[in-house]
Amino acid sequence: MRCFRELSLKPDKQKIILRLICAVLDSFHFMKPAHDVSRNSEATNEDSDSSLTFSLTTVSSEKQHYLQKVVFPQVQKLLGADPEKVNVSINLVALKILKLLPVDYFESQLSSIIHRICNFLKNRLESIRHEARSALAASLKELGIGYLQFVVKILRAILKRGYELHVLGYTLHYLLSKMITADINGRLNYCIADLFAVIESDILGDVAEQKEVEKIASKMKETKKRMSFETLKLISQCVTFKTHSLKLISPISAHLQKHLTPKLKTKLEMMLHNIGLGIESNPSTETFDLFIFVYWLIKDTIMASESHCKENLGSGHGQGNVRRNKSLGLRDSGLHNSYTITKFSLGLRDSGSHNSYIITKFAVTLLRNRLKNIKLDKEDGQLLSMLDPFVNLLVECLNSKYENVLSASFRCLALLVKLPLPSLKDNANTIKNVVMDIAQRAGNSNGHLVTSCLKLLADLLRGSKISLSDDQLKILVHFPIFVDIQMNPSPVALSLLKAIVKRKLVSPEIYDIVIRIGELMVTVQTESIRQQCIQILLQFFLNYPLSEKRLQQHIDFFLTNLSYEHPSGREAVLEMLHDILKRFPQRIIDDQGQTFFLHLVVALANEQQQNVSYMILRAIQKLLGCIGDQGKNYIFEYSLSWYTGENQNLWSASAQVIGLLVGHCSLGTGKHLNRILAVAKQIMECSVISSGGLTDETCLPFWKESYHSIAMMERLLAHFPELYFNQNMEEIWIIVCKLLIHPHLMLRNISSSLVASYFISVEKRKHAEKLDGTSLLLVQPSRLFLIAVSLLKQLRTELSDTTANNLIVQNLAYSVCNLHTLVKQTTSPHQFWSSLSSSDHGAFLEGFELFGSTKAKNTFLLCSSTCTVVNGSNLDGNEELTSLLVCSLLKRMGKIAMQMQDTQMKIVFNCFSMISSALGAEVSLDYAIHLLAPLYKVCEGFAGKVISDDVKQTAEGVRDKLCDLIGSEKFVEVYNSIRKGLKEKRESRKQSEKLVAAVDPARHAKRKLRVAAKHREHKRRKIMTMKMARWLR
Repeated sequence: MRCFRELSLKPDKQKIILRLICAVLDSFHFMKPAHDVSRNSEATNEDSDSSLTFSLTTVSSEKQHYLQKVVFPQVQKLLGADPEKVNVSINLVALKILKLLPVDYFESQLSSIIHRICNFLKNRLESIRHEARSALAASLKELGIGYLQFVVKILRAILKRGYELHVLGYTLHYLLSKMITADINGRLNYCIADLFAVIESDILGDVAEQKEVEKIASKMKETKKRMSFETLKLISQCVTFKTHSLKLISPISAHLQKHLTPKLKTKLEMMLHNIGLGIESNPSTETFDLFIFVYWLIKDTIMASESHCKENLGSGHGQGNVRRNKSLGLRDSGLHNSYTITKFSLGLRDSGSHNSYIITKFAVTLLRNRLKNIKLDKEDGQLLSMLDPFVNLLVECLNSKYENVLSASFRCLALLVKLPLPSLKDNANTIKNVVMDIAQRAGNSNGHLVTSCLKLLADLLRGSKISLSDDQLKILVHFPIFVDIQMNPSPVALSLLKAIVKRKLVSPEIYDIVIRIGELMVTVQTESIRQQCIQILLQFFLNYPLSEKRLQQHIDFFLTNLSYEHPSGREAVLEMLHDILKRFPQRIIDDQGQTFFLHLVVALANEQQQNVSYMILRAIQKLLGCIGDQGKNYIFEYSLSWYTGENQNLWSASAQVIGLLVGHCSLGTGKHLNRILAVAKQIMECSVISSGGLTDETCLPFWKESYHSIAMMERLLAHFPELYFNQNMEEIWIIVCKLLIHPHLMLRNISSSLVASYFISVEKRKHAEKLDGTSLLLVQPSRLFLIAVSLLKQLRTELSDTTANNLIVQNLAYSVCNLHTLVKQTTSPHQFWSSLSSSDHGAFLEGFELFGSTKAKNTFLLCSSTCTVVNGSNLDGNEELTSLLVCSLLKRMGKIAMQMQDTQMKIVFNCFSMISSALGAEVSLDYAIHLLAPLYKVCEGFAGKVISDDVKQTAEGVRDKLCDLIGSEKFVEVYNSIRKGLKEKRESRKQSEKLVAAVDPARHAKRKLRVAAKHREHKRRKIMTMKMARWLR
């Protein structure tokens, strides 16, 4: 009662208080055991399963009297307080209280509550109707499924005209969708007739006609979509299949006895389709029961459609059921005593059976779906005995004149012909004659009937129970489906052709069809059809006798189409050639090897698509693995002459082939290294020179030749590691460093990969020979600085390849760490600058120009000048060298991280992590302020842009790693100095802004507008980020 008093005092908290009352009533503990209490309800008069027992305990009479006289009137007062509004919580409270009261009082009040809710469904406002449906569903859930019939009867009594009928069908679906659970099976049996009455009215009555009028359908939510089809599915999956299966289709069979318009026929078929879906998902549908149901459903409908069939209508039901179980091999199962299907329950035989084929198609589809969902074990004798009688039935269905029945029967037979069923042999000729007749008359292989027919034919050819003679196969290949296979390709027709070719039918027509299949393989754009063509051709080449002339014609056809205009056609040809190289006899490969190679190299030289180029290389690699040493020598000589020749179109292809041949010791590649490397150097120089001022990757000359030359060099270096430090290679390494800033992404990436392999080789040599390695070209300070600056230049471009990004991190960290080590080994700046050679000085100067800092460049020129060294300098110690060479790189990395995207930011932070780990705690402390400055901005929210969670997590991880490395005390000191420096900069900026506001107010106002616009955009992005995160959760 305190809750009710609170309701009157705080009406704005009504919903919360009502939920509290519901929780109290759910936990009501003033009970005593109910030993002899029995509740009988009007809603529980048919099924014991649907009877309603609210509790195994009952409330004492004193408590019931208090609830009835004091509490429930308060709820009734709330119900009547707002007659224009339905409240779900109040209705739930009323029902929960009524369940605790005597049965007579409960039944007297229940009807008024349900009536009140249902009356709201007549309201024109969609929101009111939705609330009423929610209240009704909650009430029904509280009462139990046993009161569904009671609720449906009230709904039908209230909603009986105009738009209300649309609301009725929609509401029934809503209630069932909310009530259906896994344990509800069989509890709808008692009210199936009332449910079907609503469904029939909604689908087949005048209501259905209104839904098809666009203006009416768009007015209300309930008219936009007919939900009764889905309702049928829900009912079908909840009733007990064994006892109520016929009740599901009997209303439809009654309509089938009438004259059907096309529209009505479509609706009935859709109803049967949804019933079938429900039956398939019904947990009570046992395979045994379904087979019996389907068998006699097909049998009755077939007999109903045969006008000459006159059966004794007076036969007894029990005797008929015994015959049925015997025919399915179930004489001793005992199931026929509990499952009874009367022969004439559908009434189709007496109706003239004009539309019985619709039921036939429904039953055959049910059978096919079940066959697909169970394991068809050839050793399961009981299953085979149940399936064998269906063969005769399905053969009878083949006499139907309706395509739907024929198509469904073919699909069922396609599953059954794979099993050892005795009836298949008896009906073999009939099945073959029907499918051959339909296939012969079919001009289009895309129809449902022809498709299922051809699938069955293919299964017959692959099986052993029903076989076709060679004469029949020869007739088959003359059918229109094969004559027009190029113009109208079909996966089913190709599957049938594959089965025919597998039978090794030798016929001139087969050879002609194979030619057309080859052309189809090249021209077709559908991947599945292309793969089928490849399989048919390969099977044909391996199994059929071919003269040398005919084989050469096929090979020439493939080689010619290596230049087909569409990439898909070239891919198909290459896949076919790869299979030929893999499966053909060695004699043919040896004879055709050079021809294959020449055509493949020309195709590789002219190919623009990267994936097709990869397939050509794979085919060449397969060819090299198939031919002998003599053939490899010829190919190597050809490739070497092309690479060192004047024909630029062949440089790229020949470089790739040389790279594939590097590992073969018998070719003597080592003696040709100088020639190969000289040409590679020339090509890379041309690429560097010609790329100046160009940015469009598609217009860059020599990039492809240079790329494949570097890829070839990688293979050469892998087999001849001594080339890394060969003096003749120094000029090539200098060019590779220049290619690090080439406009083409692929060339930059492979150059980074080559530089990384050089650094790895340096470390291996250091460990092996115990040398410092400072004399090696790329680990000299000038080259390390130039490589680091080039990699920083790469960070200014778009980066997407994860492998390439990792190479940038490794190379940049290695360059910075080794540059620091070399600088620290110098005793004085004078010694360092005076020891530079002219090439080192040029490399440093190139690096500073690429770096883009005039101040750093001028400092370098000042330090490296002779007069400055003599007269002295204001730069003392190694700190100045590290500040100029190392700190400037670290500062620029931090600046790039703040200016570029998340990818660059992660690269820089990972690089910081590697640098700090390599340098150690003491050295990292010297550079801590440069390493921590960008990390501080990202972690503390001063980056000036939106930072993703992934990047922020990376930054925090690197920051914590630095803290552990240099120690908490030093870390806090550096961190606070960064915070203080940034604060001073902000204060200085604010002072300058105030000065500008006083001196130039117009300029200050414009700046304020720009800042406000920037903040609005930032806020919008942040809100969108939060929304996306919420949606993803």
